[in-house]
Amino acid sequence: MEFNPFVIIPLVLVTGLLSGIAIGFFVAARTKAGRKSVVSIGASPVSGRGAFAVKKIRNGDIIERCPALEVTDRDIGGELLNYVFYGSTEAGRLVVMGNGMLFNHSSTPNVAYYREESTLGPELVLYALRDIRKGEELFYSYGDEWWSTRQ
Repeated sequence: MEFNPFVIIPLVLVTGLLSGIAIGFFVAARTKAGRKSVVSIGASPVSGRGAFAVKKIRNGDIIERCPALEVTDRDIGGELLNYVFYGSTEAGRLVVMGNGMLFNHSSTPNVAYYREESTLGPELVLYALRDIRKGEELFYSYGDEWWSTRQ
């Protein structure tokens, strides 16, 4: 059989193109699955709304990265006082976006959080303190300081 570039080159190009498309679909499917939230919001038997695990969450897993807006305590009032976090200064407050704002309090929490600076600003990173069952409500501790400022 003789090398015919008019047959071989288009065949190699078409094979490469089809392989690229298949790999692209595979990567896109994995990326979408990776973005699915592990949290849903629903009625809480504890208080108002609550956050619940959509699937099993393992100890140490990051549950959500919540973008936050840092403002001062003068910018916050009314009911919003109950939904902000302490900021990087004594007068600073974090208004957290996403589901992180709706976790209820427990003195035996299954979730904790830490603040992390990103290129776009502060984020509140929520992570599991233990294995959490599907359907279980997610709680973090509001802390003694939060309770001491409430009646």
